[in-house]
Amino acid sequence: MPEDTLNNMHAIGVDCPSREIYLHGFLGQSDEEPGVEYRMATSFVKNMNHLTKKDGNILIHMHTIGGNWHDGMAIYNTIEYSPCPVAIIAYGSVSSMSSVILQSSNERIMMPDSEFMVHFGSTALAGDSLAVISAMDNEKRINDRMLDVYTKRCIKGKFFRKQYKTLTADKVKSFLTRKLKDKSDWYLSAEEAVYYGFADGLVGSKKYKDTREVRGL
Repeated sequence: MPEDTLNNMHAIGVDCPSREIYLHGFLGQSDEEPGVEYRMATSFVKNMNHLTKKDGNILIHMHTIGGNWHDGMAIYNTIEYSPCPVAIIAYGSVSSMSSVILQSSNERIMMPDSEFMVHFGSTALAGDSLAVISAMDNEKRINDRMLDVYTKRCIKGKFFRKQYKTLTADKVKSFLTRKLKDKSDWYLSAEEAVYYGFADGLVGSKKYKDTREVRGL
C-alpha cells in the first residue's frame, strides 16, 4: 500500500483507491467523547463528495458512539442521497446517533460482537419559559424524525413480519415508541438488531462471509 494512501486513511479517513471511508471520532480531546460531531461530519461529507464523482460502490467502516443530532443527520443525508451504492460495516458500540446513521446505507452490516442501542434524544434546558418550551418542541420533532428513520427500515425486519398479520408503518412506529418509553436505553445484540430490522446481517454470516466479501457488494 502506498504511504500516501495509508496517511490519508489515518489523517482524513479515506482510502480513495478502494473507495472506503473510515467514520470514527477524533481522539485526543480530553473533554470530548470521540463521537459524532462537526469535524467528523465535515470530513465525511468532503470524502463522500470526492468518491461519488466516479461510479462505484462505497464501503464505510463505522466505529463511533452517539453524538450530535444535526451533525449525524448531515452524514445520514449524504449517504441517503448518494448516487453510488453504500454499505456500512459497524464496529463496537452502535449507539444513539450512530444507530441512526446506520439506517442510511443500502447494506447495513454489523460485526458479530458489536452492540446496538437506541434511545430518545435529550437536550439541556436553559433560559426563560418560552425558550424551554421551544427546546422541548424541537426535541419532540427530532424524536419523531428518528422514529420515522427506524420505522422505514425496521418494517422489513423478521420480528415485525412475524408479529403483525397486517403490517403497517404506523404499527411499527407505535411499537418502537412504546419500547423506547419503557426503556430509556434499549440495548440489542448484533443478532437482535438484525432480527428487529435495524441491520441486514452480520460479518461472518452466510450472506456476509468476511470483510473482503463485503467490499465486493
